[in-house]
Amino acid sequence: MRKVILLLSLFLLVLNPVYSEIINGIACKVGSSIITIQDFETAYEQEKLRSLFTGTPVPEKKSVMNALIDNLLIKMESKNKGIVVTEEELDGIVDNMITQNNLTREEFVKELENENLSLEVLKENYRNDVLRMRLISQIISQRVNIVTDEEVKIFYDVPENKKLFTTPGIVELSRIFIPVPGDVSYKEAKEIKSHATAIYEQASQGADFRELIRTYSDTPESADKGGFQGSFTKEQLLTILSPEGAALIFSLDMGDVASPMMSMGGYYIYKIENKQGEKVLSYEEAYGSITSYLQKENGEKIFREWLVEKKQVVSIQYMIEME
Repeated sequence: MRKVILLLSLFLLVLNPVYSEIINGIACKVGSSIITIQDFETAYEQEKLRSLFTGTPVPEKKSVMNALIDNLLIKMESKNKGIVVTEEELDGIVDNMITQNNLTREEFVKELENENLSLEVLKENYRNDVLRMRLISQIISQRVNIVTDEEVKIFYDVPENKKLFTTPGIVELSRIFIPVPGDVSYKEAKEIKSHATAIYEQASQGADFRELIRTYSDTPESADKGGFQGSFTKEQLLTILSPEGAALIFSLDMGDVASPMMSMGGYYIYKIENKQGEKVLSYEEAYGSITSYLQKENGEKIFREWLVEKKQVVSIQYMIEME
């Protein structure tokens, strides 16, 4: 029986050469280069995890494979053109990521492991991203007038694009915080609310807000800064206030005081220290940023066209099922 099984196995390999490629671990042939089954499975698992975390649909296997093919073509072309990314550059990118996330290297590696990633895979992803940017830059540098003044003017005049060169409104805030304990009784809660309202009335009638902070606010660090909280756009304010609260703040003028708002742990009384409305940049002011935006857009388009052309002249063979 063992000989029969062995002969049958050999027979299958002769009949189906693709099967032998699977045994050898090849998922796709791109010219003289290959993508291994392990490479594909690792990439597909990463995409499934990304979909789980972001709540987006899992991409099709062929879509994941095509991304790997794109990366391989980028590496092949970068090698031909002498474009490289050094280990020192990759280490610098990783170090910046660690610093931005306020982690130790060990904590960072642990976070990667929780996302089913290794430091080596992360660095390889960064390498692909940098190679892509440098290759795009080299390809478009060979083109003349990738963005014309006429394109910039047309883009500026489209109403839907105004948000891209509109600076958002900003408010600078100071605040008084009156805490509400978690185990407070109804009677005590009413007293605290009345206390917060009385402070608000003093502030709205012109009492020195900083003096009110020093007297009543329950956050010493806030009092040390005169209660100043910083500058906020409406979008930023929505991370700490309800939509109604943020809308109220932006409806007030500089110097106004907002009525007490119940939020995390107590009542907050905000004063508008400064306010700047949103501003639509003039064509001349927006010209540079629009040009940069269109250069990136047109560069990506040119690059995608280059990829399509490459795939038409390079032999690509899928060695495993993509369904």
